[in-house]
Amino acid sequence: MPLFKFISRLIDDEDPVIVMPFGGYANRNKIYAQARVLEDEGIKHSEEDSAIKSLYNSYKRFETDEVENALVRVTINDKTIELTSDKEGYIHVDTDHTFEVNTTKNTHWLPITYELIIDDTITHTITDEILFPGTNAGFGIISDMDDTVIETGLSSTFKWKVIINSFFKHSSNRVPLDGAQEFYSLLKKGHNGTQDNPFFYLSNSPWNLHEYLIDFLKFYEFPKGTLLLRDIGFENKRKESFLERNKFIKISHILNTYPSLPFVLIGDAVDLDHEIYIEIAKQFPNRIKAIYIRTTTNKRQMKRVQAIIENATDIEVKLIENTTEALAHARENKLIP
Repeated sequence: MPLFKFISRLIDDEDPVIVMPFGGYANRNKIYAQARVLEDEGIKHSEEDSAIKSLYNSYKRFETDEVENALVRVTINDKTIELTSDKEGYIHVDTDHTFEVNTTKNTHWLPITYELIIDDTITHTITDEILFPGTNAGFGIISDMDDTVIETGLSSTFKWKVIINSFFKHSSNRVPLDGAQEFYSLLKKGHNGTQDNPFFYLSNSPWNLHEYLIDFLKFYEFPKGTLLLRDIGFENKRKESFLERNKFIKISHILNTYPSLPFVLIGDAVDLDHEIYIEIAKQFPNRIKAIYIRTTTNKRQMKRVQAIIENATDIEVKLIENTTEALAHARENKLIP
């Protein structure tokens, strides 16, 4: 974020350099994780934060002073690799492994440790967790965040509610969609109530908001899962086709990582979730157990959405006005008790 960095250098000194982990996921052969090397902005927040304090914290989240060419040692079990951060400060873990990760029924959270090395000295260490589905997972859940889990206001005029929600509110003061936590908790346990189905949360929000959104999910007791966001650097221009964009690419990667696991997809009609999910269902036949799309009050948008769904005659998409409708459909299809 060059503009934020320029302002930061004018008004502030350099901060300690840290590694900010962003979670990840693994299967029996591969490990995928991501982190970022940047200066520690020392953001401190509480539920009592005023709108001004929340705005200041939001500025600090986007005023990232990323560090290029930093050496980071990554350790997972007995495997150690060394990576160098790119020009945006990111390091991407994409590596094979041969160790036994998870032979238990429940989801296993695999520890991953990052060590920042400067001048041959370890200056910062942090341990994160990577999701590894257990043997009793009946299906996975991939859910959009924006206006599916958390109210963002994307459909508001001039997106003014997005600005208020994102910059002036503490994560605990954000509003989850009514009934979403109950629905997701039931999906987590599956039709017999004893499964441990893995969750993947997606958003087009930047990685700068990762900790903020994780705090929201924890505060409202949503099922623990991997949260995948996107880079908003100036070089990452908006792609013309959604097939080249963040959500489609990440969902495809998840399904390819777990080829024997079916999935439930949950999104909303405000964005392109319906189109993305329909195309995913076409490219991964017999892998999608259900698609849920929350409706919007925008009648013109809903006409377009319904037309697209009707044209996809071989793909079932359940439009839901409220969570009660999703619960009924899920019970009927033996996804929840």
